[in-house]
Amino acid sequence: MAKFLPLKNLFTASFCLLSAIYLLAQGTAKTAVEPPLKNSTDSVQETGISVSPSTLRFNVKPGSTQTKTIKVTNDTKRPHSFQVNFQDFGAGRDNKESIGVPVEYPNALSKYLVVSPTLVELKPRETKTISVTVDIPAGDATAIAMWTTLTLDQVTERSKLETPGAASNTLALGITAGIGFGVNIHQNPPNVRVNNVEIQSLKYKKGEEKNKRSLVMQAKNTGDGIGYCLYYIELTNLLTGKQHKLRVKQFGILPKYEKEFDFELPKELANGKYSALAVLDFGNKDELQTAELEFTIE
Repeated sequence: MAKFLPLKNLFTASFCLLSAIYLLAQGTAKTAVEPPLKNSTDSVQETGISVSPSTLRFNVKPGSTQTKTIKVTNDTKRPHSFQVNFQDFGAGRDNKESIGVPVEYPNALSKYLVVSPTLVELKPRETKTISVTVDIPAGDATAIAMWTTLTLDQVTERSKLETPGAASNTLALGITAGIGFGVNIHQNPPNVRVNNVEIQSLKYKKGEEKNKRSLVMQAKNTGDGIGYCLYYIELTNLLTGKQHKLRVKQFGILPKYEKEFDFELPKELANGKYSALAVLDFGNKDELQTAELEFTIE
């Protein structure tokens, strides 16, 4: 049963550009060479590749397996191929930034994942699915939250670089641009606590630009599971009683991680004193996390 080790840098769920540098010839002299020109149809604007969903959520009990799928669609007029890999990561010293970790890391999920196919070859206007299976061994050591990122890296042909007038010992450098995607894969066994996300602070921040003001909320996952919740802020003008609701969105936060959320205030808010109520909503009215703040817009 083939399993994959982390080979690539971490990608976001959204589209990103990758670069692969390759070398031609041998020697000590180095000459930078422009890559061969491509047809206009090869432009980045015509990528037309979509990957969904951006996150797979598993809840496998140790000793069990579960399978989900990822859909990859090629809406372009040319074929594309993608190699499937994994990138494991963990929290840095400040519990905010992620750092790459080896597969032996306790929360690294890639060691328990199997995917098929590992090479996705798409014809024009074709859609294919990737099967992702989580197989968690029995035991207390695996009854913990785990995560990884599945990466899809474009497989591109390397064109021959021409170096007119170059000496035989010239080293030529070229760049092959490709496209890549990342899908977050989360595993929460049934025993972990997923609703222990707390609001650490709520502050008012005035920007350097005129009328640019925001509220900054700091949250931390103090539980041992990957937490998911909605977050929003309700504003009340203490003079008029008029209310505003700012941005309702969902987020996931890994155990022990901290996240900062910046809520930009509407520029049309009138000067005066306001009350802000920050809310983390876990889908149960008895499990709301809230924080309040009073501030003045001048």
